[in-house]
Amino acid sequence: MKTYKLAIIGSGSLGSIIGKVVAKDLNKDFEILGVLSGNLENAIKLSDEIGGKAYKTLDEIIEDQPDYIIEAASPDVFKEIGVKILANGINLIPLSVGALADKVFYKQVERTVLENKSCVHVPSGAVGGFDVLRAAMAMDDAEVNITTEKSPESLNGAPFLEGRMLSEENIEDIFSGSAMKAIAHFPKNVNVAVATALATTGVENTKVSIKSIPGYKSNKHKIKLMGETVNIQVIIETTPSEDNPKSSSLAAYSVIALLKNLAAPIKF
Repeated sequence: MKTYKLAIIGSGSLGSIIGKVVAKDLNKDFEILGVLSGNLENAIKLSDEIGGKAYKTLDEIIEDQPDYIIEAASPDVFKEIGVKILANGINLIPLSVGALADKVFYKQVERTVLENKSCVHVPSGAVGGFDVLRAAMAMDDAEVNITTEKSPESLNGAPFLEGRMLSEENIEDIFSGSAMKAIAHFPKNVNVAVATALATTGVENTKVSIKSIPGYKSNKHKIKLMGETVNIQVIIETTPSEDNPKSSSLAAYSVIALLKNLAAPIKF
């Protein structure tokens, strides 16, 4: 049975979870070549724990020719490295799916994949139900919206707020608009909206609402699809990552589930 080689870009909360679980539980199917991070000390620390190198540059990873590279950094990093990875025939698993809301970048990625026989595997992130949503879209023209509810602490610092701190006392409806606009205004909070949009009606046609709830201990996402013959609601509620309240550990485990599926003889 083949052992796949992989590298991780990003040594924060999500990258660390992925690396540790792969090293412990998926080591028969995946060999970790190493970690690349904006902070070399963090890359060294994580690579010492999970095995492999602490890479200093993307070129060093490409020289080792992994089968998969996992991006667990940021939409800006995905945009910076994605095309080069794919152009070298390496498959990419990006967590910062929000970068694909950029139409020019999306087309560039798509073209590079087709020309180089590589692939982008989009994990479900902190949401899910994409199998049934995609099946429903094949049946009907439908409307899709997603509502995200988070604590003020999870949302503060978003560009949309322009430095304003959200209320610690009152619930606020802070955004309503397309997934394309949502990811531009909340780049660290709504990758789930873009993933949902890409799986269904597209980033311009998928409506996103964001609500701030003081004292809220979870991140909650409610996806609704409304068609002529099928209506679907998917509700996911998770506890924010301890190390990064703007994201959910479920996003990291969605990559683990994807890796298991890639290595499995019977795939879902």
